[in-house]
Amino acid sequence: MKRMHKLILTLFITILASAQTSSQLYPQLDLEKLTSLLKNGSVGKVKVLHLHDSTETRVAVSKEALHSLASSNLDFTDHIPEKFGSVLSGVSVKKQGHTPDLRWGVFFYDAKGQALGSFFVDKFGQYGYVNDETVFFETGATARNLAKRLHKITGIRD
Repeated sequence: MKRMHKLILTLFITILASAQTSSQLYPQLDLEKLTSLLKNGSVGKVKVLHLHDSTETRVAVSKEALHSLASSNLDFTDHIPEKFGSVLSGVSVKKQGHTPDLRWGVFFYDAKGQALGSFFVDKFGQYGYVNDETVFFETGATARNLAKRLHKITGIRD
């Protein structure tokens, strides 16, 4: 009987560990999907929201608040793979429990206007969301962070 309990406990722990590992992959898979859609020309429109980095708020700016507070609201429909393909190049994400103070929202749509995905970033380009998952963005030691890439591509200065 003890052997059976040990076997069940081991199986339970293995399944639990596997579930946690796979859930960590979802934001990364979503980001890779967006990158792939950009590269193969499936993205027909990109909407970018930006709230100036210097804007002070009493609480962290949420995804919902960014929609109403954004000081810039730009739509891109031309040369999307060339403009936005490099934004996500070399970026990886890890799930994070941190509540970010958002400054950027980037939304991807197909040619018919159907939503394909989104990501949100704080002013430092480190924390945000991929779709609905809170994440930490990694761009490597020598690469520009996500916020700097967005400033460059959109021409929005702060």
